[in-house]
Amino acid sequence: MIRKKNFLIITLFFALLVNGQEFDLNNIKIDDVKNVLQGVLGKSKKVNKDWSGIPGDTSFNVSDRIAIKDVIDAYGFYWDSNNLKGYLSLFTDDAVGVNYNSKGEKITVKIKDNRQMILNKERMDYFETNSMQRRHMMANTLVLELTENSAHINQYMTLLNTNKSSESLIVTPILYVYKLKKIEGIWKISYREINLDRPLDLEIKP
Repeated sequence: MIRKKNFLIITLFFALLVNGQEFDLNNIKIDDVKNVLQGVLGKSKKVNKDWSGIPGDTSFNVSDRIAIKDVIDAYGFYWDSNNLKGYLSLFTDDAVGVNYNSKGEKITVKIKDNRQMILNKERMDYFETNSMQRRHMMANTLVLELTENSAHINQYMTLLNTNKSSESLIVTPILYVYKLKKIEGIWKISYREINLDRPLDLEIKP
C-alpha cells in the first residue's frame, strides 16, 4: 500500500512538472492524479480552446495536427498510385476544388461530382498508360487556423514526373490551400485550391 502511494506521489509530481500545475501534496486525491495524467496524455474531455494562429504557439491539439498531416500526405500517395477511391475518401461529400487555367481564370468544381470523378480517372489512366509516374513531394506546411472541428492550411509541394522509368523532371512547385473539417472524428478536405508556379504538362480539365 505504501509503495502504491509513493508511486502515485512520484507520478503526480512529474505530471505537475509537465503541466505546470500546483497541488497540495498533503491532500492528494486519486481524482487529482487521473485528471492530471489525462491532461498530459491528451485524453481530457475538456474542449480545447481555439489555437491562436501564431507560429510557435503550443496551445493546439497534437492529435489533430498529426491527423491533418496524415490526410495531406495520403492525398499525394493515393493520387500517385492511381488509387481514385482512396483519393476521394479524403474529401467531404460537398468538397470544392479550385484551380486556374492557362489564362489565369479561376475554375471552381465539386470534387465528387460525377464529371470530375470521370476526369480524374481519365487523368490517372493517361499517366499510367504513358508510363508517367507522378510524385507529390509535400514540403512546408503553414497552419493558418485550427479549431476543434476545422482547419485552414497552406501547403508547399513539388510535383515530379518520371517518364518511362528513365528521366525524372520537376513539373512545377505548387502552393495548395486546404480547408478541412472533422466529421465524426475523421479529418477530411472540404476545400482544395491549386496555385501553380508554372503551367502543368497536362492541363487540368474543368
